Amino acid sequence: MPQEPVDHEHRAGLLWDVLTNAAKGRRPPLTYKAAATSIGIHHRPIRYPLELIQNHCLEHGRPRLTALLVSASSGLQGRGFLGEPGSERDLEDVYLENWQNIPNPFSDLQQGELRAIAEVLTANPDAADKYVSVLSRGNQQRVFSKAVLHAYGHRCAICEMSFPCALQAAHIVPFGDPRRELRIDPRNGIALCANHHRFFDDGLIKITPEYQIVYYDPKGKDGSYSAVDAAISLAFHGKPLRLPKNPQLHPSRDLLKERLED
Repeated sequence: MPQEPVDHEHRAGLLWDVLTNAAKGRRPPLTYKAAATSIGIHHRPIRYPLELIQNHCLEHGRPRLTALLVSASSGLQGRGFLGEPGSERDLEDVYLENWQNIPNPFSDLQQGELRAIAEVLTANPDAADKYVSVLSRGNQQRVFSKAVLHAYGHRCAICEMSFPCALQAAHIVPFGDPRRELRIDPRNGIALCANHHRFFDDGLIKITPEYQIVYYDPKGKDGSYSAVDAAISLAFHGKPLRLPKNPQLHPSRDLLKERLED
């Protein structure tokens, strides 16, 4: 099993160049398979870098570059495309954009800068207030994720799952909180697998300020549980949260208490 997460930002950087070159040349849309082949990956996971590119375009008020990718069978953009599939207007907007004057937002240089900020935050989480104002919303999410996953050794703090594609950085206090520094403060985060992140967000699992895992139905009375259901829920009730080795990066007890009181 790989020990580091798949670098979707790097793939997005490669794909950005493919798409902007196509746009500058007013080339017809590429198929998903052709685009994936051009950056050396299988076509199935191409949706991840595509999502990053589309979100960036929306965030910065630019035409969706992802309009330049279509299904080979239908000739239309796929379900993840947030514009109007088959719209000539969307394509024309992409062709008219001055892409040559827009830096690749997923370049290796920029990703290196984001990694450097994440490293600063894991060394000194109090620096969050300094950096949050210079990062876009999307880059705030990326820096937070990098810092939190690194702090937890790329393992779920509940079940210790280490599959990179299933690991996520969960906010204790939501991203939209007015205290903007908490958006990237690793002490406002816990590394969780996708299942336990959903349980945490939905309140099925809570974390006490003493770092104890609390499952809402500890006796399993709320319906029937399969063996797998029990293994990912009931089995962790009362267990301690797996914490970062660096005590400075442990989840904030005050924020955990605040979440419990909401």
